[in-house]
Amino acid sequence: MRRDRIVWGLLWLAAFTAVGLLQFTHYYLNVLATGHSEPFRVKLVEELTAAYGAGACLIPVVWLVRRARRARWSLPRTLALHAVVLPVFSLAHTSWNWATRSALFPLLGLGAYDYGRMPLRYAMELPSDVLFYTLLMGLLYLFGWYRESRDRELRLARLEAELGQVRLEALEGQLRPHFLFNVLNTVSAVMYDDVAAADAMLARLADLLRRALRRPAGSEVALAEELETLDLYLDIMRARFAERLRVDVRVDEEARRALVPPLVLQPLVENAIIHGDPGPGVTARIAVRARRDGEQLVLAVEDNGPGVAGGPPAAVGRGIGLGATERRLAQLYGDRAGVTLGNVAGGGVRAVISLPFREPSP
Repeated sequence: MRRDRIVWGLLWLAAFTAVGLLQFTHYYLNVLATGHSEPFRVKLVEELTAAYGAGACLIPVVWLVRRARRARWSLPRTLALHAVVLPVFSLAHTSWNWATRSALFPLLGLGAYDYGRMPLRYAMELPSDVLFYTLLMGLLYLFGWYRESRDRELRLARLEAELGQVRLEALEGQLRPHFLFNVLNTVSAVMYDDVAAADAMLARLADLLRRALRRPAGSEVALAEELETLDLYLDIMRARFAERLRVDVRVDEEARRALVPPLVLQPLVENAIIHGDPGPGVTARIAVRARRDGEQLVLAVEDNGPGVAGGPPAAVGRGIGLGATERRLAQLYGDRAGVTLGNVAGGGVRAVISLPFREPSP
């Protein structure tokens, strides 16, 4: 706060110094243009004292006007304030000019300063002060409106960002119970037939939930971390399906560093296991791939199931898992990300996620 005041003070001083120098240039060139002779210091002192005086007298005026704006004064009340302040400002400004010039002229070897008859001088300076005051107040109000508009835009942007974060957390919250219920149903399906397998599945589920709870909702994670989470989920499924499930994960080293939304692969793999079962006695094979393609990260999950008979494949399988995944990608990346589903030649379905390739900041 103190540093801001110093900066604004220096800017204020520089602005009124510039005004004084411009006024000096105008009036001194007028002296030369009319063929008169006068030491340039006379006009320089006169115009700089006038400019600095205006700047000093306007400081309390600006303070009053800002308080009135913050208090949301009505237009009549604001006009009444200016009607009272303006004559006081002009009186103070003219008095400043007389006092400072009377003190500086002898010190600078310019002799005694004669400001003329003061009552008439106050009347003479008033029109100029009215114009200057009106111009500066107009600029002050324009700057105030600009700041208010900018602050509103910043508040709106923050609200939109917070709303987006809430939506992301809601979608992720939708995925978590959906995933948990499906795993618990899987455990329930085997607990009476294979207690050891059910126990191993619950242990892996506990590990997975601990990992999920340690991470704040809505944040992105490295793909390498997401693959570790996926491996815990696959351990649960391997305990359920034993030798009937084979998963091949191949990920480029560069892709492992990429940032992805948490639980982005699990819905695709779960969809492949549930809907991509090739049938009794046949090993279910699932391939998980990740690679960088230019500015995009491509994640693919493919099964060897029966595929989708009839209808556009892209419209199939948009349940809670894939549906929430699509909405999360749209929320995070807009039209730069998406999910596509398609049949694979020879049987099976291939799900592909494409999203912007981003790495953690160093």
